Amino acid sequence: MIDAIPAVLLWAVTLWRARSAFRRPERLSLWLAFAALAVAMTVRPVAIASAVDEHLHVTNLSFLVKHVCGTVAAASVLTFVADMAESKTGMRVSRLHKAVPVVTVALLAACFFATPQPREAEDLLADYADHATILAYGVVWTSYLGAALLSATLLCFRWGRRPDSGLVGRGLILTGTGTAVGLVYALHRVAVLFIDYVGSSPLGENVNHALSTGLLFLALLLIVLGSTLPAAPRILARIRAHWQLVSLYPLWRTLTDAVPETRLDTPPSRAADVTNPLRTHDRLYRRTIEIRDSILTLADHAPAELRGRAYDHATSLGFIGAHADITAEACWLAVAREERLRGAATGSGEPMPPASGGRDLATEIRALATLGTAYRSRATQEFLRAHIEETPA
Repeated sequence: MIDAIPAVLLWAVTLWRARSAFRRPERLSLWLAFAALAVAMTVRPVAIASAVDEHLHVTNLSFLVKHVCGTVAAASVLTFVADMAESKTGMRVSRLHKAVPVVTVALLAACFFATPQPREAEDLLADYADHATILAYGVVWTSYLGAALLSATLLCFRWGRRPDSGLVGRGLILTGTGTAVGLVYALHRVAVLFIDYVGSSPLGENVNHALSTGLLFLALLLIVLGSTLPAAPRILARIRAHWQLVSLYPLWRTLTDAVPETRLDTPPSRAADVTNPLRTHDRLYRRTIEIRDSILTLADHAPAELRGRAYDHATSLGFIGAHADITAEACWLAVAREERLRGAATGSGEPMPPASGGRDLATEIRALATLGTAYRSRATQEFLRAHIEETPA
């Protein structure tokens, strides 16, 4: 179960970044890194690896897939950091980091297919450690991985420490820490490979496996967090906007059901609204407008006498100042909605200036959220119930 967590996390990041990666080519290398890591972690569990090998009819092919994906991921991270360093600082970075992984993949494939593999392995490098070709395979893979991670670490810390790097710089520091942990992982794998080759393992296979797994998971987590950190304000703003959109749904649906002409689109169900992540800011802006348009329309059903009674009701319950105003507005809105649904004539109410005049959108959203809470309050329901009881059928 624990092996599935990194794969799920990496696939989530891959899918999340896919749209922006293909719209902005400079982000494609980072997306490719996460996609390659997602594939590698997906085939990492023994059960999945065995199923892949059996389906493709090549013993231990999943290990080659995993290591090639690791090579691609390391090369992509290095390319992303190098391109960013060049674009932001003007530093010149060697182009070898784009050619070496191609050679590495070719050597891995050559060593893999040159090794007789009569049985499925739990760990290719450990189970076939007595084969010189697998020793060469492990040395090539871990050497490239270590060199790429070392280069990425140095670039991350070199640019991330610049005083003008901001949140991107902090993300690079975190990513560099992740690649540094990955470098320790690569060095550990090299050490284990040579120890297994000479036939002596002081820590034991289980301890080595647990240590390498822990280092790998920690490296992946830090890299994911570091690459995501620069987008954190945008992510948080989107989450906040979605929360506000959802919180306004009850008031919006209640008012626009009475004034459906204010709605641009057919209203979704509550569940569909909550689970829809698309166009959040546009929908929130539109929802705010539709609520205010509905309030303006319902104001025709709220004469001065009704508004006065609503205010008196609010103050009688101990509300004062702005709290009394918002409670009173919620009370007369509830009554005005009821009157409109009953088909009462319009035109008896007082014109109401737009409450959003002079407000920015954030302030308006907070005001409407407060109004929605007051609308659902016991005070408003008591006022509406009293009005219904006093009104002839």
